Amino acid sequence: MIKNNFIVIDGNSVLHRGFHAMPPLTNKKGEPVGAVYGFMLALFKSVDDFRPGRIAVCFDTKAPTFRHKEFDSYKAQRPETPGDLVPQFEIVKRLLADMGVAVFAIDGFEADDLIASVIRAAKGDPKSNAAEFFVLTGDHDSLQLVGDRVKTYIITRGVKNAVLYDAAKVKEVFGVEPRQVPDYKALAGDPSDNIPGAPGIGPKAAIEIMKNFTSLEDLYAAAETNPEHFSPTGGNGERIKKILLDNKSMILGFKRLATMIDDAPVGQVFEICEFNDFAGQKPKDALIELGLASLAKRLPLAATSRNGTLF
Repeated sequence: MIKNNFIVIDGNSVLHRGFHAMPPLTNKKGEPVGAVYGFMLALFKSVDDFRPGRIAVCFDTKAPTFRHKEFDSYKAQRPETPGDLVPQFEIVKRLLADMGVAVFAIDGFEADDLIASVIRAAKGDPKSNAAEFFVLTGDHDSLQLVGDRVKTYIITRGVKNAVLYDAAKVKEVFGVEPRQVPDYKALAGDPSDNIPGAPGIGPKAAIEIMKNFTSLEDLYAAAETNPEHFSPTGGNGERIKKILLDNKSMILGFKRLATMIDDAPVGQVFEICEFNDFAGQKPKDALIELGLASLAKRLPLAATSRNGTLF
């Protein structure tokens, strides 16, 4: 176990991945458990890869957040959660507690916000100076957190195939710095969250704009300081210039929607999230009780990671 490694998991994203990756499964009680099975495979894989001393799993709640209040269409395009998946959220939360894994779900905050808040709170603990954080998720929102001791581990296929992103890989793949991800989404849009972006500005133009400015705030400060010579793309770009200036308030509002906030009251996470590598009989018993005996046999052992390429 590498005590300084801290895994922070996007519970909603990984459970959804598990639901779509696994065939429908039910236990002897008739409860659907396919998504739970997939979630556990992803958890076991991340524990095997990173041997963490701490784990946090973060979930959305049904309560609206400031994003829903400020933008009526936020995530409005998303279909209803499948009926067989709904009960598995509570099942996996109970199972995680029995397995010694900390769970966070706070009204008014999305799982993404809790992820950011857990990392910020942990970094603020004097005992966390050497901690390395790995965010396990199935989407790209958490790329904005990549940087100082933070990497993302993004599931690409099924529940066990994932790509590790540091700051250099974010820039290589997406063309922007991690801190610019919310700016990029504000300009280019984010269909997964139903954020339309700036009218007439697509991904390529958004990348070109962010090459010239550290942030949208920097861009608009430059526009106000020297409006006659303001050139958002480094060339003439009069059409893009007009779009940016005419839609300033809307674009900055979209950035706020896309930015993970880190002020949720998550408490003393460095103590709360301590992980003992599924020690004791309780994790096995909890899996067997749920009808997942095959997973009980696959619990990761407390040993050095077999994947030496990650460290």
